[in-house]
Amino acid sequence: MEVWKPWFDGEECGILKSVDSCNQNGVCPRRVLGCLTAIFMLSICGCADFFAQRPTEVQTRRLLNELRQVKENPHVDNPLPELYRRPPEEIEVEDGIKVFYFCRNHPVEKLVEIVDTQFSKFFRRASGPGNKTGEKYPKPTYSVSPNPATNQMIIHCPSSRDAKAVLEFLEKVDVPPIQVNIDCLILERFADVTMDWETTIKIDNLFGERIVLGGKTDPDTGELLPNFPGASLRESKRSEFGLSFGYSDNLGITGHEFRALIDVLISNGYLKILMNPTIETVNGQKAKIVMRDNVPLEKILLEPGFNRPFSLTAYQWVEDKLEVTPHVFADGSISLTTNIQLGSKSKPEGVAQTSIITERTIEVTGNRIKPGNSLIIGGIRKTEERSVVRGIPFIKDIPVVGALFSSKDFEEKATEVMFILTPSISSGGMEHRGIVDEVREKYAQPETKSGLGKMFRDPFRIGDHWEAEKQRQEADGELKECLTTIARIKTPKR
Repeated sequence: MEVWKPWFDGEECGILKSVDSCNQNGVCPRRVLGCLTAIFMLSICGCADFFAQRPTEVQTRRLLNELRQVKENPHVDNPLPELYRRPPEEIEVEDGIKVFYFCRNHPVEKLVEIVDTQFSKFFRRASGPGNKTGEKYPKPTYSVSPNPATNQMIIHCPSSRDAKAVLEFLEKVDVPPIQVNIDCLILERFADVTMDWETTIKIDNLFGERIVLGGKTDPDTGELLPNFPGASLRESKRSEFGLSFGYSDNLGITGHEFRALIDVLISNGYLKILMNPTIETVNGQKAKIVMRDNVPLEKILLEPGFNRPFSLTAYQWVEDKLEVTPHVFADGSISLTTNIQLGSKSKPEGVAQTSIITERTIEVTGNRIKPGNSLIIGGIRKTEERSVVRGIPFIKDIPVVGALFSSKDFEEKATEVMFILTPSISSGGMEHRGIVDEVREKYAQPETKSGLGKMFRDPFRIGDHWEAEKQRQEADGELKECLTTIARIKTPKR
C-alpha cells in the first residue's frame, strides 16, 4: 500500500508526492506528466483563437482576390438569332397582304411613325364634281403595328403590289444612322478674397463709477454678443473661427468688467475644375449630362411663442446640365443644338445677405462645325464685390480708435465657365477585350523596383537569370522560324 506524504523541494512550496513513485534523482514521473498535460491544455486553449482566425483570414483573402479580378463578359460573342436575319415575310390574308419586317437600324416606334405618315394617313382632294374643297379621303387600306419586344413591324397592305412599295420604301429609310462622338471639355475657375473684422466692447462700472458701454447678451446662453458683427451675420460658421486680440479684465466683482476685443479674419481661395466627359449619341438624338449638388440653405424663421427668430438649415438641389443634339449634313459638317443650364448658390446685397439659388441658361441652336473643329462657348464671366461697414457714426472714421467702434465685411469673387465641344463621326464602340485589358492595366499592382527587399528575396539574382534565359529562348525560336521561312521560299518547286 502506497503511503502519500508531503514532500518539500528546497524552498519550493510543498506538493503531495508518492515516496515510492519518485526515482533516485528526485524526479517524479507523475509530476512531469501533470506538467505536460497542463502545458498541452494551455496550448489548446491559447491557440483556439488562432485556429478560429485562420479560416477567416483565408476566406477573406480569397474573396478579396476574387473581387479584385476584372473578368471578361462571356456573352459578347453570342450571335444574333438567325430568325432576325431573314428577309421580310409576306402572308396573304382575306383582305390583303401582311408583311412581317424586322427593323434593322432604327427603333420600331420611329419606323411605325414614318410608315403610318407616308401610307396610312388621309389626304385632301381638290374640289371637283360632287366633292367639297379640302375634303378628307382615306388612302388605300394600310395599317401598321409595332412589336417592341422583337423590334418588328407588322404591316397590312391592300395588295402584293402595295406591299412591295412599302418594302422598297423601307429599304431607303431603314439605313444605318450616323453616330456622333462629342468630346466635352468644361473649364470652371473661381477665386475669392475675404476680409472681415468684428468688435466687442463692454465697460461696466469703470474705476468705481457707473459707466456702462457694452453689447447685448444672448438671452438663452447669456454670452456676450459682438457690438459690431461682421460676416457672421450671413455665415453662422464665421463666429466659430478667427483671431481675437485686445484687452479683457474682470475684477471678480459682480458688475465690474472691462472688455475691448477685435476678431479679425482674412482668407484667399481659388477653385479650378476640369471635366472632360465624352458623349456618344445617334444623329438627331439628344444627349444629356447632369451634375447635381445638394447645398445647405439657412432660413431665418419666427414662430409664435418664440421670443427671438431662429435659423433652420434646409437642403436644395443645385443642378448643372448640358444637353446636346447633333445634326450631320451631307458635306460632313455637324451642327450642335446646345442647351446649358448653370445653377449656383449666391448671396444678394443687404446686411443679412441670405443665400439664394440662381440659375443661368445658355441656348445655341444655329451653328455649323467642320470636321476637326470645336465649338467654344466661353467668356461666361461673373464678378461680385461686397463691402459692408457697420459702426457708430463719426467715431468709426477716427483712425485707430475707429476700429473699436466699427466692423467690416468685405468679399470679392469672380467665376468663369467655358465649354469646348468637339464633335466627330464615331467609329463605334471599342472591343470588349481591349477595354478589359485597359481596366486591368489601370488597376494593376505597381511593379516593385530593385532594392533591399529584392536583394533579400533573391540574393543570387536567380530570377533575373531565368528571365534572361526565357528571352533568349524566345529569340532563338523567332530566329529558327525566320530561317525556316527563308529556306522554304528559296527552295524551287518541282
